[in-house]
Amino acid sequence: MDSRLREAINRFANSVRSVYNITVPITNIDEVVKTIGGKVELSANSYETYDGRIRKSSDCNFIIEVSENQSDVRKNFTVAHELGHLFLHMGYESNAELWDKQEKEYKREGYSEEEYEANEFAACLLMPSEEYRRVLYDFSDGNEVDVSKIAKYFNVSLPAALNRGRFLGYFE
Repeated sequence: MDSRLREAINRFANSVRSVYNITVPITNIDEVVKTIGGKVELSANSYETYDGRIRKSSDCNFIIEVSENQSDVRKNFTVAHELGHLFLHMGYESNAELWDKQEKEYKREGYSEEEYEANEFAACLLMPSEEYRRVLYDFSDGNEVDVSKIAKYFNVSLPAALNRGRFLGYFE
């Protein structure tokens, strides 16, 4: 993914947070989904190969299904990832024609360009760059940064917090 697309996804995630009045850190991702117009359901299907999926629904706008075998912090990222598909690839609230004819179900699996874009959206939604920088300095002693505290602050996994810091240029 090139830097221009990454920046556009960051701006889009910032707009979504603004439009829906989503505050960071996100402490209840299910409430965020409800505010946007969908619902989150847990799946006990341990045989499935994906962590989450999203689909358009007739009883609400959309349903995000997540594996119940995930930790809470992993679930937060999975749901935010599915919201990335919702806004970036399904046209929800941004492309009525695409949304109206939407029949595809997206799953969090694989390594396609759409998956990378949804991951970027999730990271931006959960850990906005400006807030990340502020928190990074709060948890730094001048020489080292405690990334586990950054992860805890944003309610994400340690790898998610570390990857976000890498993409923002703070870590190698």
